[in-house]
Amino acid sequence: MRRLIVIRIVHTPSDMGSASAGLERSGISALGRRRWEENQKRIERFWQEVEKEVDGLGLDNARLRIYQDGLPCAGPLGERIVRETAAKGSKNYQIVQKLMDKGARIEATESADLLRLEFGYIKAVLEAKSDEERREGEARYDLVKDHLLEERDSFIARSIDATLEEGETGLLFIGASHNVLPKIAKDIEVKCLD
Repeated sequence: MRRLIVIRIVHTPSDMGSASAGLERSGISALGRRRWEENQKRIERFWQEVEKEVDGLGLDNARLRIYQDGLPCAGPLGERIVRETAAKGSKNYQIVQKLMDKGARIEATESADLLRLEFGYIKAVLEAKSDEERREGEARYDLVKDHLLEERDSFIARSIDATLEEGETGLLFIGASHNVLPKIAKDIEVKCLD
């Protein structure tokens, strides 16, 4: 039997690579510094709970494959991305690194082309020089984001189906806006952590 455990995640600026500073500025601008910092503390507590739940699963790390939202590569490059992002403070990636260090394998979960395309839209919004330019960038992104997310979800489901072998467990860290579950192969037993 193939099993998949799904963990809905909350992204933090440290997860977002080169867009992190722009996203943090945008969040502070929208919420104000005090509310932004309170929100960051809630997110920190969320990740502490996720780590406890993952630790409590009693997984066989030698038979565990990790699928990470936003990660387009496996092997040495994927491992380097995980380690660098964990070192920048990403709790999500710190959990993934801890599992890798115990023998779990990361998989190329996403399409690099689709991620680059989406990042281009987000970057245009974050780097807008005026409110009008930002609104125009948001409007362009709004036109395509649902379709892009649908394509990403299909790719993720295909990636899991192609790499998760009989007798293995997959651990999928996926953002709340994704809807991958209906696309998962029917022979994979799915459990969601709440």
